[in-house]
Amino acid sequence: MVVATLTSARALRRPRRADPRALIGVFLTLAALAGSVAFWVSASDARPVLVATHDLPAGATLRTSDLSVAYVRMDDELYRAALPSDMLDALAGRQLGEPIHAHQLLARAQLAEQLGLAPDQVAVTIPARPDSAVGGRLRAGDAVQVLVTVADKSRNEAHARPVLERARVFEVGHDQTFASSSLASDPAETPRGPITSVTLAVTPDQARQLAEARRIGELDVLLLPPPGKPAREVPPS
Repeated sequence: MVVATLTSARALRRPRRADPRALIGVFLTLAALAGSVAFWVSASDARPVLVATHDLPAGATLRTSDLSVAYVRMDDELYRAALPSDMLDALAGRQLGEPIHAHQLLARAQLAEQLGLAPDQVAVTIPARPDSAVGGRLRAGDAVQVLVTVADKSRNEAHARPVLERARVFEVGHDQTFASSSLASDPAETPRGPITSVTLAVTPDQARQLAEARRIGELDVLLLPPPGKPAREVPPS
């Protein structure tokens, strides 16, 4: 049997204890890590929606500077009622049917169903097809140009010229039979039929020019960029 001899140095040695400062450091590190994980989880669930940058009255015409993008956590039902961030450019020119306050979420129901007419404007409807109206990718408030193509059958030629350099889309007509056959419960998600007409907000003189152009040739509707937004350069192929 081995007997250990207890010396005076061993008898006076203090037992080892954990440094409180080290324990506090470990606790703070774990707390910071947990906070970072919680923030990352909450940020990953947030959805980009549009909010107002300042107070706007009912009837105000929206500009891109009136809206900004905010990331908000919301369920699917609330998200469908809100306006997503990818609609920012498309809302330029739309009017509000209800007032909205600064930093408030913009809801679909707050938009006017259609744009209003200025005192010197009238609404005129022209026929349109997907192949003559940018595939039907038109919304109320879009800026468009209208061309008329006149065919010269004697020379087997056709010439196009602008009828309206710039006009605003008042309303877009679609094939209603296609939409009525859909079983979607949410009207916002109901597929729309092919485009059939475009109603433009124009002056009386421009309406007369459109009426005359319809009788002499085929009309094409070209989508223009919003006012003040430079056109994106297309790189050479």
